[in-house]
Amino acid sequence: MMIFQTKRLSVRKAVTSDVEMYLTLWNSSEVMRDVGFPKGLQITSERICKQIENHNETEFDQTLVVIEKESEKKIGECKIGLPNEKGISCPDFKFLPEYWGNGFGNEIISGLCKYTFSKTRAQIIETSPNVNNVASQKMAKTAGGREIRRFVYHFPTEMQHYTKDLHGIIYHICKKDWLEQNMRIKKITKRKEKSRICKQIIEALPNWFGLESANIEYIENSADTEFYVAYMFEKEVGFFSITSHFPQTSEIYVCGILPDFHRLGIGRKLLRAVEDNLQKKKKKFLTVKTLSSSHPDKGYSKTREFYKACGFHPVEEFKELWSIEHPCLFLVKAL
Repeated sequence: MMIFQTKRLSVRKAVTSDVEMYLTLWNSSEVMRDVGFPKGLQITSERICKQIENHNETEFDQTLVVIEKESEKKIGECKIGLPNEKGISCPDFKFLPEYWGNGFGNEIISGLCKYTFSKTRAQIIETSPNVNNVASQKMAKTAGGREIRRFVYHFPTEMQHYTKDLHGIIYHICKKDWLEQNMRIKKITKRKEKSRICKQIIEALPNWFGLESANIEYIENSADTEFYVAYMFEKEVGFFSITSHFPQTSEIYVCGILPDFHRLGIGRKLLRAVEDNLQKKKKKFLTVKTLSSSHPDKGYSKTREFYKACGFHPVEEFKELWSIEHPCLFLVKAL
């Protein structure tokens, strides 16, 4: 079962045929010395197999296999930490030594951040590299991590004959900081580029944009609107298309965020940038039309929740503006 992918890596759930990779990884002194096991875990294939067989259906808090896409080779493991009551997630990852130095560490941290922040309520990702593991410390900092404190972990007495005290550094990667670091917003002026981005994103959202005739209109008409785009890792991931009918009011004509980037706060930040620009133009109100709650669509229920959370207020329901099958809710926000 595939969990997530990055540019060069894919992450899936472990199966018993992965035992040999884990046997090599976990018994490697080179890999395990920085987590307190100078001679490796000294674990058997039987124990590894049993551990994998006991995995539950969730992807959280259990070992996952990391695969290099090009070679299709298993190159290491990672763990997605389910956040605690404080919203802190503690992930983990390890690679076989022959794959060190290729930038895979930075890539997997980025993937773990994106997945954890979008799929859970985590607000902080906590990493704890060894004080001697300079490479892992650099990875944490590159991801936006800030040093919180240093610590020493003493293993239980019964484990001390094959372990070594762990001296580490706690880094916190905050969701807000991570988003600031990796996201940028740009206003697009070229007509063809507006239509291209609109088409690319709404076609990735069939649950929201299922009417081909309406999509054609959005793609064509968005070229003549004010157009704001959000980029993550230099990839176009969302947009707002804004039109103005009167000097003091503007309307969200169409907007969308790619599914893989939902729940990261991108929509809020993009909308805030739009509103800041409209306020500079002395606009007083921003309006939007969306599917009314008279329709049971779950996707648009989330859309309405988003608008209300951003300060929009429902004004009127138009049952036949679009069609009887698609009742329209009109919302407005004072700027």
